[in-house]
Amino acid sequence: MSRTELRMKKKMQGWMQVAIACALLLTGVLWTRAEDDADANSGLLPSVTGDALTFSGMALRFDAKNGPYIHANASHYPLGFKSVTIDPKRGYLTIRRDRVDSVVSIIVDPDETLTARGITIGASGGGVVTNLFFYQNGRLLNLAKPSDYAIIAGPVSNAWITIISQPK
Repeated sequence: MSRTELRMKKKMQGWMQVAIACALLLTGVLWTRAEDDADANSGLLPSVTGDALTFSGMALRFDAKNGPYIHANASHYPLGFKSVTIDPKRGYLTIRRDRVDSVVSIIVDPDETLTARGITIGASGGGVVTNLFFYQNGRLLNLAKPSDYAIIAGPVSNAWITIISQPK
């Protein structure tokens, strides 16, 4: 082989080494990315059915004279809730369930009466005790104040509560 051919061969080997290094680097990046995605999902669990979940639900009625109560009749069938009270100092609503499960999901939905008044509700907790925070147009209501409670009260004012939990 001539010197020119040897130089071209070495140059080609150099380019081949660069190409292999790039391919290995790209493979490593893609592998790491896949590992990161798997790590991000490792805390997620598959859906469950049957005895693995507990379902609690109710309509919560806001009576103008007697305060909030768990609404039960032929059309409203509450499951798993024991009591509802207004915290006298902070003005949020506290609901108590009959279970000490780990919460999977809480859904609190104001009915059409409350929605028309601009009421939104946020939940915190979910085991035995869940606190509900009521807002009107972004302002936190203090339900211990009669003027704020009057905003949500009415003969057909309801909030629908659903808690899905998993026994410990």
